[in-house]
Parts: sequence; structure tokens; C-alpha cells
Amino acid sequence: MSARHLARPAHTTAVAALVAALGVAGILVLMSPKASASEAQPSKTDSGVQPIVRTEVNCITSYAADPANNYTNYAPAIGAPEVVDAIHSGLQPCATFAGGAKISSNKFQVAQYLSPTVYPGQIQMIIQGGPNAAFLVGGSPGTPVPSYTAGPYVARFNPATGAQIWRTSLPMAPGQWIAAPSGAVVKGGWVDVVIGPKIYKLNPNTGKIAASVQQPVLDGDAIDANFDGFAISPDSTGTILLKSQNRSTGCTVQGNQAMSMCIAQYGPQPDTTVVAIDPVTLANITAIKLSQPVAARPTLVANGGNTDMYLAGATRGVRVTWNPNTKTLHEDTSWQPPYLLTGQTVGDAPVPLGKWVIFNNNASPPVKAPGVPVCAFAAKMSNASDVHRICPWGETIPAGETSNAPASFSTDPQKSLIFMQDMLIGGVFAVHLDQTTGRMAIKWSRPDWRTSDYFTASGPSNNRVLSSQYLSSNFPSQVQTGTWTESVLWVNEATGKTVAQSAVNGPTDLAWLVQPAYAGRWYTMSLRGTINIYKPQKCSTKGSRPVSPPSATMCSTNYSTLRQPIASPAPRP
Repeated sequence: MSARHLARPAHTTAVAALVAALGVAGILVLMSPKASASEAQPSKTDSGVQPIVRTEVNCITSYAADPANNYTNYAPAIGAPEVVDAIHSGLQPCATFAGGAKISSNKFQVAQYLSPTVYPGQIQMIIQGGPNAAFLVGGSPGTPVPSYTAGPYVARFNPATGAQIWRTSLPMAPGQWIAAPSGAVVKGGWVDVVIGPKIYKLNPNTGKIAASVQQPVLDGDAIDANFDGFAISPDSTGTILLKSQNRSTGCTVQGNQAMSMCIAQYGPQPDTTVVAIDPVTLANITAIKLSQPVAARPTLVANGGNTDMYLAGATRGVRVTWNPNTKTLHEDTSWQPPYLLTGQTVGDAPVPLGKWVIFNNNASPPVKAPGVPVCAFAAKMSNASDVHRICPWGETIPAGETSNAPASFSTDPQKSLIFMQDMLIGGVFAVHLDQTTGRMAIKWSRPDWRTSDYFTASGPSNNRVLSSQYLSSNFPSQVQTGTWTESVLWVNEATGKTVAQSAVNGPTDLAWLVQPAYAGRWYTMSLRGTINIYKPQKCSTKGSRPVSPPSATMCSTNYSTLRQPIASPAPRP
């Protein structure tokens, strides 16, 4: 895929002027250079903070403290885990949309601007440690950028402007396989990032690497391994649990495509290694080799005093149990639900939802079998034979076509909702899961909505918006050249109706998420290496100054003319 980006560059002065016009406070405070390096907790801001930020901070502090919300041992911050929380749900009830305005009775427009810093090698991930602590990982793209060879790094940026504050390179062994990274801001404020087989701990205020430890690889070579999907156990010590992706031994291809491109020439991928890591020293506690290679990220849930890791295996679900008392990992062969139909291939990370684990999948190439579109498969945690499936796109697709969901489904655990997407066929479904029976039923559908990304559900339960990327209709024909266009769409989670939509921009990193931030900001990562910053605004009854560039929804927009949600099944767009 090309790394070209169609959005115009932004000048520092223009960005600063727009930030001032929007009234966005930088709220940036760094730790004094004289402070102890062990005091890694980002400094708190006592003045100059908008009231909405104080509300957000109080909300996420309380939310993260409740173990039921899957935030234990992460920094109590919006966007601290790499994909929202330990179960990758996408739920961020403390993130604010347009100042908390009522979404069912107002119109909205979306201001946007670009970071003045262009980050080389593209940006792969944004994580946050609080309203004054925003970080990114760059230089480690899943699809290599031919012109970039300097390697991965972590940067801290001004959350209001996207301007770089510091940048730290992460040293790697020569020839190391570089794939998409993982990481989080952990309890105490440290920035933990994983590249290849190494995990790094960085001081958030200085960027100094405080520790870096290479983890054991039990099958294949360390140079061909990448530990992805940063996950922290909710146990009392906050044990870090990671699993490896592996490319075939002898392969020199870079990027995530190495996992599939090298098999024909170099043979099967090595089996996955799962490791448990001390959260302070980063030393390995123990490691086990799984029965198969697993590509997608793990998700974690507490189970009594243990922690269960759920993974999407080649044909069946996989569960690994971490026992913090005995310091052991165990692959639970009694829980292996078969989640694929004939004509489907391995899915992305499964998403726990209440008593169930939800798997997705992708279509087999038509040369092997008739393709079967994406389905949702629910397996009960306590009984692997209690399974249910829903296939909103049907069970056949035309010859020569395929379907693909490169990001996991997202959920709203508070409402037992699943959000399904298919990047190539197109369409989004909101599905309700009955926690008692496991039955899944479609709540609403948006056949016009095409996204490769995760979804984010933000705001309080009675005023919640769902957001994701909105790809152009000709995306499938433009994905290989990187020339597609896209916007950001926010809808009413309860109904699927459009709440706000940004202007159309150039391409962003596929299979990630529209990142909620503080003070009503949202981020996406352009293929050009900039941060796109969005700020939805409520339209005042007295009139609002139009934003530039004009967003898809403006104060003059007649919302009745916009694309509307429909009942199932969604027709092909």
C-alpha cells in the first residue's frame, strides 16, 4: 500500500491561530528536571484547565478504579491502553463529545487541523496518560514505508496541537523483524512499548529509556518475533502478559505481511510464545509455547484469582490462564470453540462481552472456497459448547469478491452491544447479545458506512455516540494505491443516526481507531505522518461561525437528508 497522503500540510502559525480560536488549552506541564527520575507520574495541572477537562479527569479516575471496567493497572486516563481497555471494547464513557451537548436534539459541525510536526515512518499508535500527557509510537508501520529506514521511536506531543515535545529512538538488533507495535501508559504514568521481542519502559517526562528487556521466544528465532497486543493482568502486581507473532525462519520481509508472504518459500510460522513479565523490572517471569501460531492481539479478563487470555487460533478459540500465585501460564485445551465456517479464515482479536467471548473472521480467498462474509460468533466462557452465530451479510458472497475486517469488533459492555464492520463489502451493524441465552439480534444497520477501524463508544449511557472512520465508496479499488479518501463519522449509538461528520481527508492508518482525547478532541493518524485533530462543536441557536474546511455536517445541514440507518439485512452499497 502506498504511503501517500492527500491532505494538505498545515503551517505552525495557522494551527496556533485555529487552536486559539477554538479556545483549546494546551494544559501541558512537565516534571521539573530536578525531580527524581523514579517519579514518572506525569505532573498534574492545577490551573488553566477547562471545566470539561476536570470533569473528564474525575470521571476516568472513578471509572478506572472499578475492576469491572477492565482498566486495572493502567493509568487512569482516557486512551491509556492501546485499544481503550483490557478487553478492547471501545467504550470510553468519560470522553466528551461537543461539551456533552444533547446529541438527539442538536446539530453539530466539526473543526479540524493537522499537527505541525510530521512524524517520519508514519504514526502507528497514540496513547495517553492524562490531559497533559499524550504519546505516540512511530516508525514501525505494519506496511513498510520504502523511504523510511530509521526504525521505531516513541514521541510525546502537545495534546492540543500535535507538536512534538520529545522523541526517543528504540534500538533494535540488525535485521530484526519490525511489525506494528503495541503499548500502554501503565499505572504510575510510565510509557511501556513493545517492538519485536523487546519491551521498553520510558520516563514520560524526559523520554529516557528506564528499562528494556528482550523476552524469550520458544519457537523460531527472536529476530523473527514480534510481541503484539499490550495487556496487563488485573492481578495485584499488574503482570504484563504478551504473545508473539512470528514470521517464518529465514524470511527477511518487513511489516505484518511477512506472516503470510513468507510461508510458501520458508515454511510454516513458528508457534506463538506467551510470556508473563514483571511490570517494574520487565524481567521475564515465565513463558509457554502455544499449540499453534496466533496472529491477532490478546484480550484479558479476570477469572477468580486468575486471569484468562483469549486468542483467535487458526480454527478455534484459544484460552491461556495466568495464575499469579503459582506464577504459571497454561493453555486450556478444554476451551476450544470452533468459530469458523467453511469459507472463512482466521479472525482478529476476540472481544469478551459479559459471560461471552465474541470472535470475528475473514473470508477465504475465492480460489480456495466460496467466500463467506464476516460473522459474529459467541462462545460462553464457562462452556465452550454453548455457542451462537449471526451473519448479517449472509453466508455467501459473489465469486471473485471477498470480505475483510482487519480490526476487531468493538462492544459496549454496559449495554451488551456488538459493533460489526466489513471493510470490503461495506456496512456496519449494531447487534445486541442476550447475556442469558447468547442469542444475537440486529439493532440497526448502516449499509453506507465502510470502515477498517475499531469503534469508540463515548459519553454517558443516555447520551452516547459511536465513532469510526468513514471510507469513500471506491475504497476497495484504491486501497492498493493509498489514494482513498475518508472522514470521521459520529452516530447516535442507540439509533445509528448521524450526529456529526468531519470534512473529507486523505487516508489514515487502517485498522486502528478514531482516538478520543481530552477537552472534546479526537485524533486520527494520517499516512503522511501527521496527527489529524478534530473538535466537534454544537451549533448555537444564535448561529455559529462556520468551520474551515467545511465539515460534512454544518449548522445549515438538513439532517433528514443524510444517510439513515435501516433494518437488517443491509443491502450491498
